[in-house]
Amino acid sequence: MRRILILLATHVLTLGLGFGLGVYFLPILIAPDDPPVEQVQTAMADATYRTTFRRDLKGSDAVHWAEGEVSVSARQVAFDGKMGPGPDYKVYLVHDFVDNKADFLKIKDKAQRIGEVKTFNRFLVDVPANVDVDEFTTVVVWCERFSQFISAGQYRKPG
Repeated sequence: MRRILILLATHVLTLGLGFGLGVYFLPILIAPDDPPVEQVQTAMADATYRTTFRRDLKGSDAVHWAEGEVSVSARQVAFDGKMGPGPDYKVYLVHDFVDNKADFLKIKDKAQRIGEVKTFNRFLVDVPANVDVDEFTTVVVWCERFSQFISAGQYRKPG
C-alpha cells in the first residue's frame, strides 16, 4: 500500500510539473516572430508619448514581468524590451496608474482593451480608431487567462 501511495504521489507531482512547464513554454514555442526592429523603432519615433515597463513594480514577480521602452501614439502602442512569456496577454489603457493585480481589478471595468500580445521581445498593437489615447494615462499588460498583472507604464500625467 505504501508503495502505491509513493508511486501515485510521484506521478501526480510529475504530471503537475509537466503541466506547469507546458503552460510556461508553450507560448514561447508557438509565438510568432517579433515585429521587425525597424518597424517598432519607426512607431516609437512617431509616438506622442513614451514610458517604460519596469520589473520592480509591486504586482510583477519572477514570472510575470516586463521591462523596456513603451511608446503610445494615436495609432499604435509599441514595446521594445523583454517580457516574461505567457498565454493570453492583453494591452489595456487606463485612466490612473496601477502597479498590481488588486488595483487593476478595481478599475478593469473602466479600462479600454486595445489588443493582444503574442510576442515577448517587441510588440506593436494597433489602437482602435474609436479610442482616444489622450483620455488615458497608463498602458497595462495583463494576462487574461490567469488574471495576472504583468506590467504598466504611465505615459502621461492625469488632468
